[in-house]
Amino acid sequence: MILSNNRLFGQYVLFVLLFLVSPLFSQENDEDMRMINKAHEMAFFSPNEALKLTDHMLKKASTADDHVTVYLIEADINIAKGDYDKTAESLFKANRLINKVNDSLKAEIVFHKAFLARTLKLYNQFDNYVSVVKILKEKEDNASLKSYLDIKLTFEEANMFIDQENYTQAITVINTLDKYRKEIEEGQLSDVYYLIKAKAYKGLEKYEESYKYYNLASASYVKDHKNTNLLTETALVLGTADLDYFKKDYTAALDKLTQHLKRLGDSENNYLLEKLNNRVAINYLGLNDKENHLKYNDAFLSYNKKVYDLETSAVNSAYNYINEEQALNLETKENSLKAIVFSALGALFLIALFGNLLYFSNKAKKKRLKEIIGYLEITNKLLVDSVDKVKSISPKKLSIPTETEQNILVGLKKFESTVKYTSKDMSLATLAAQLDTNTKYLSEIINKHYNDNFNAYINKLRVNYIIEKLKNEPEYLNYKISYLAEESGFSSHSSFATVFKSITGIAPTVFIDMLGKEIHNKKA
Repeated sequence: MILSNNRLFGQYVLFVLLFLVSPLFSQENDEDMRMINKAHEMAFFSPNEALKLTDHMLKKASTADDHVTVYLIEADINIAKGDYDKTAESLFKANRLINKVNDSLKAEIVFHKAFLARTLKLYNQFDNYVSVVKILKEKEDNASLKSYLDIKLTFEEANMFIDQENYTQAITVINTLDKYRKEIEEGQLSDVYYLIKAKAYKGLEKYEESYKYYNLASASYVKDHKNTNLLTETALVLGTADLDYFKKDYTAALDKLTQHLKRLGDSENNYLLEKLNNRVAINYLGLNDKENHLKYNDAFLSYNKKVYDLETSAVNSAYNYINEEQALNLETKENSLKAIVFSALGALFLIALFGNLLYFSNKAKKKRLKEIIGYLEITNKLLVDSVDKVKSISPKKLSIPTETEQNILVGLKKFESTVKYTSKDMSLATLAAQLDTNTKYLSEIINKHYNDNFNAYINKLRVNYIIEKLKNEPEYLNYKISYLAEESGFSSHSSFATVFKSITGIAPTVFIDMLGKEIHNKKA
């Protein structure tokens, strides 16, 4: 989920902004630096107050480095608020200045974009951004910055393995940072390091190890960050509450979760509130407290709807900015080719002028002059053709390209051959990201080729999945409807029963009874 992606991010941003970035603000003084520090510190605890500071800082900014520094802090503020639309806006404002800033800020822009891509499950873009940082790292001469980039790349790689539930590989990767233990401590990154280990061991169901690293992460966080990052605090609460839940200590888990909900107060981060309310509801269910379970589950479902809408909007915004970025890159290349053409034309003009002077002064060289001019005209034509070729491949966005449509259809077939559709987290935005497209294209193609909207498409896959299980694995006939609902990806017993009946025409209990009798008769 998105929280598992963003909860570590804020902790290592301050390190580069304060220690690796070259002097910020062209007329920088102590007050300017205090304002930068204060804005970043408040970003993850009091984001709305931090925004007031960044508005003031933007008015004072005069260089590309100044502006990018503020845009990155704005991006962190919006990460803290769970507003990935505005996060993308801030990052791509910074990206427009990427060729005008120092190497550390350049890397930080790409890292932020990689984080956003991973958060929104735009994994192809994530890989592209990581590759860019690796190139920057190899070219970097500053040893401190090079170490920092290596540490952060490893954090990203380990988090990606955790997102993919490859916990063993995540441990292997994070352990490669042992050589940087001093840098990690000096950079106040220990809590990030320990949190990654805690998540990975929890995924491996090594709960004692996980609990040890959550405690180490908590101690490092309090020591280095003085309770100023609600994302990290939420990660610690959710992680340790999960461990309590696994031990069936529901009361201890609820105590942590409800206290943290109060601490969040009027937080705007729907992602955090969705997770916390979901965990509270589950623990009340463990205590068989149906009244409180229903109360917090209703809150969870409300936030879940908001998260779905926010995620869909953010994915579309990110794709729009990515397309804009690609268009600018193409325009830059085209301008470079034009410059070559104009240079050739200028050279042609000068040579022609010089040739004419020679022509009038020495007619004997006329034949040679024509050969030179002819050669240059051929060269110029090749350059013009090269520019035209670049123009001819500019993408048209009036309709879905045939190749794109075929790629999406192939991707859908591959998707249907997996069981990813049984994930409760599956959404139009999530699937679009996995297929490396946008939600509008995906929705249109599902409507066109399946005569269904996205929800109907997913629900049919889930119902067909559970029917196959019932037919081929008889033990499923004895499972409760609530288990079948969860197994196939539905959020509740009732929604599963409603959808099942709408597709098959009969209730799941009736279907199971009929199927059980049929199997019994065949055996008899």
